[in-house]
Amino acid sequence: MTTVELPAPGTYRIDPASSVVGLAGRHLFGLAPVRGRFSIRAGTIQVADPITDSLAEASIDVASFDTGNSQRDNEVRSPRYLDAGRFPLIEFISGRIAVDNGAWKLTGELTVRETTREVALDIETAARAGDGFTVRARTKVNRTDFGVTTMRGLGGSVFELTLDVTATAAHPG
Repeated sequence: MTTVELPAPGTYRIDPASSVVGLAGRHLFGLAPVRGRFSIRAGTIQVADPITDSLAEASIDVASFDTGNSQRDNEVRSPRYLDAGRFPLIEFISGRIAVDNGAWKLTGELTVRETTREVALDIETAARAGDGFTVRARTKVNRTDFGVTTMRGLGGSVFELTLDVTATAAHPG
């Protein structure tokens, strides 16, 4: 069930210190779970009235990828997978927000290694917090859709991404 408390219209900045993109999938030919995370480097959310006209953009730091296994993390950051040296950011730019029977969906473009695909984020919660708000959203991505095709079976292809974002009001000046 989606719980959404709408923030006031305005411009908000994503707080990198309290925002994260979690990753969950399987590896070893689907036999073992793997969990990791990326840091969000920067982002802006423009809350509009009506809410469906709102916009969001975020930059995810590829070098921040962390599963707690340094060998795996270095491999994922390497040219064989995400190539953090050449492609330091994963970018998201929203397209539209839709509400259907209480379910909120944010659709936009995700760019990984210069390959852009449309993704739909299911917004699970949004709540006001101080002079901003928090939001949790989920989506599934297939890494091969973005040209990351190394070791398809061993590395797993489909991953669930969970975005936990804290945004604070952007004050001029």
